[in-house]
Amino acid sequence: MKEYVISFYKHYFGAGPTGILATIIIWIGAKGVGETIHLPALPLGETPRAVLVALFLIDSAVTIVWSLVALPPKERSVRMVRSGPFKLVRHPLYSAVIWSGTGAVALWLKSWSVLFSVVPISLFWTWHIRDEEAFMVEKFGDEYRDYMKRTGQFFPIFRREKREQ
Repeated sequence: MKEYVISFYKHYFGAGPTGILATIIIWIGAKGVGETIHLPALPLGETPRAVLVALFLIDSAVTIVWSLVALPPKERSVRMVRSGPFKLVRHPLYSAVIWSGTGAVALWLKSWSVLFSVVPISLFWTWHIRDEEAFMVEKFGDEYRDYMKRTGQFFPIFRREKREQ
């Protein structure tokens, strides 16, 4: 029974909940470091800051919904998707937390240190999802390896397409 619960959890949620918890802990730690070393607040007025926070939250919501439409939870690890947000990055849900989440929290808290925490957060997520990536390689083989070469984990890879002559 215990193995079924773990398997069910991993299938539907992957590294998401534990990764989000760790991300929140990193944000809190970064805010504390910024206060300890007396970093100045982000120099934005209330209106521009509120607009940017709203844009980051909208971006996050759109990315999450778009991801769930492109790959519903019941189809995870059953089929490989390379459309929708998955055309741009391999892990769009995690990307929303890393990039838009960190941006929104940094602006909300007016914190340079939270803004810069995107670096350790990205490194953490790269480490945290290694089992997911290994599972996908095992499940889909060369198809997933090729997909890995063409797309970034959390940030799109922009390449110029070679023109045929």
